[in-house]
Amino acid sequence: MRTDERIEFSYLANFKQEEVEGLLIEYEQYIKLSNSVRIPIIIVLVVGGIMRSMKHNMSSNQFVFVIIAIIILLAFFAWLVAIAYRIIKQKKFVKNKLKAMASVQNYPFNELKKEFNTLVRATYKGPKV
Repeated sequence: MRTDERIEFSYLANFKQEEVEGLLIEYEQYIKLSNSVRIPIIIVLVVGGIMRSMKHNMSSNQFVFVIIAIIILLAFFAWLVAIAYRIIKQKKFVKNKLKAMASVQNYPFNELKKEFNTLVRATYKGPKV
């Protein structure tokens, strides 16, 4: 998006700048959590691929490697579950805060949500709420 382009909002423009900035800060935390999932998923896929390739020809020394790999996979899986829980919780928090803002001003929530999604896609290129 070019810097000289302006997006006109009919609902978001009526809120205080501090409210919208606070909501955007919460959304930034949601994006950071969403991006932190990539590394463990890549590691799980790589370790799983190595284990699958070694499935048919395994010596006793490789058995120790398989046990360690399973422990690593379980640890990363637990990490992914914890991050997924935090992502869902953060997304619900942002959505509930947006609902509260809409109800205070008696604005339709779906229209306000569309404007907010347009704003975050233009600013952060992140997922919708």
